Amino acid sequence: MTVVVPLIIGQIVRRYIRDWLERKKPPFGAISSCVLLMIIYTTFCDTFANPNIDLDKFSLIIIVFIIFSVQMSFMFLTFLFSTRHNSTFTPADTVAIVFCSTHKSLTLGIPMLKIVFAGYEYLSLISVPLLIYHPAQILLGSLLVPTIKSWMVSRQKALKLTRQPKAPVKV
Repeated sequence: MTVVVPLIIGQIVRRYIRDWLERKKPPFGAISSCVLLMIIYTTFCDTFANPNIDLDKFSLIIIVFIIFSVQMSFMFLTFLFSTRHNSTFTPADTVAIVFCSTHKSLTLGIPMLKIVFAGYEYLSLISVPLLIYHPAQILLGSLLVPTIKSWMVSRQKALKLTRQPKAPVKV
């Protein structure tokens, strides 16, 4: 209900105010970013202010290491699957697949955790990996962009060269 009802209401309301939205062009991007920031902030506050959270530095480091390993593994696997020999994906498709299939948002994860584990005293502890996963995917993405971009550009150039018809040779 926390996730589905607002989506349904938004779709219904949009039908009636579409013209107004197209004329006014409200800053939904900025509003969305502010709401996401508020959700992340309140979740961090709830998590680390909870007296039931007993998380030492070593455990936190292990969690961060596991999350980075899982994230890199998923990105690598999606890269391998989308670049197989018989794959029809373009290099740009591959980049989109690698990032879109492995990146998840707190805006859906936190409400789901709160619904599934409502009333559970260790909810804060359960939400720690999700709180780390979100910044980890942003950090990994920013670190991998130069490498992935150069791969994509070189791959696109190679594809253009192989697709060009060969000019007849004059003797």
